[in-house]
Amino acid sequence: MKYLVLITLLLSSHALLANQVIGSITKLRGDVSILELGHREAKKAEVGQTVSKEASILTADKSFAQIILLDKTQINLGPNSKIVLDQTAGGKVGVVGLLKGMLRTEVIKESENKDANNKDKLYIKTRTAALGIRGTDFQTNYNPENKITNLITFRGKVAMVKTQSDNMAEALNSAKAVMVESGKFAAISENLKNVTEPVKISPVQFTGLKLNTEMNEEPKISKEVFQAELKKTVEQYTELSKKEIENQSSAGHEYDVKNQIFKPTAGGVVDLSSGIYVPPAMDKANLNKELNIYELTAAKGEVTESGVYIPPKGIILDAKKGFIADPQSTKSEAGVELVKLNNDISGQIVKPAKPNRQDLGTKVEDAYEKYFIKE
Repeated sequence: MKYLVLITLLLSSHALLANQVIGSITKLRGDVSILELGHREAKKAEVGQTVSKEASILTADKSFAQIILLDKTQINLGPNSKIVLDQTAGGKVGVVGLLKGMLRTEVIKESENKDANNKDKLYIKTRTAALGIRGTDFQTNYNPENKITNLITFRGKVAMVKTQSDNMAEALNSAKAVMVESGKFAAISENLKNVTEPVKISPVQFTGLKLNTEMNEEPKISKEVFQAELKKTVEQYTELSKKEIENQSSAGHEYDVKNQIFKPTAGGVVDLSSGIYVPPAMDKANLNKELNIYELTAAKGEVTESGVYIPPKGIILDAKKGFIADPQSTKSEAGVELVKLNNDISGQIVKPAKPNRQDLGTKVEDAYEKYFIKE
């Protein structure tokens, strides 16, 4: 009888911990489902319902969910996305496992508590990266097909490191961690040893994504609001560029062979669906010296004011294959054009080939592309 009571108490204790409320759903759009720990089937999510530890939330196409944690951290989950909400031991720090899709997060900094400013308030974990957040506003994407994790910081700073370890605090405090400040982008994939050095993306895309907090495909943002925010982005980029120039950091890509650190060409765009970063061509005619970026040309595609990347006509961007001809398009694209586009992104989805001495010793613009051409 004593053992029966003990087992019952242990099971009840586990159930209470599993059902520990850590937040609530405050906004919904479209088809969103939630699966609580211990339940066999997911249920349709509802505004106002509480979210417990280890609950998973899934959004369908054109759908969106907003979750507010008990510490006021705001988590916005974009279309075709899935997360698992958890906490570290002791429930001191929230943990979000991003299994796929887009996540926009705003963490409130506890300005009154100086000790709290030096501690992470939230961890985000994907298959290839860990992010440590204190007080900031940022967006991160993860694509399970190519295992690319990318990050764009709109306010504050976010630490990012490549890791598969469960000890995120240790990894994020290591020398491998990269601090991504406001106005910059960084990424990691299985084919890169370290997180890329942070760079500025297209100011149009940065502005569009910053304003589109609910990751709506057609956000209702007026031209006046967009232009006003774009002006702020340009001012921010200008200040960042002054520091970059002082540190002799150019807009072009750089690769440190010894330390295996890569800095992409600044001014490119992130394809939100695949997670792939599309860099602009390093052409002097496209160099914006004031912003220290290369501007995207039609040959590489375009970006809308809502922050969506559109490939060149007749071409689509596949998460695993890269740029391919659109089978539904009647336009016939030259193979050489596709090869050129893919050379610029191949390092993200193809394991690098070992560079030869000529590649490493040359200063021509395609040295990095040669390194990543698939043999």
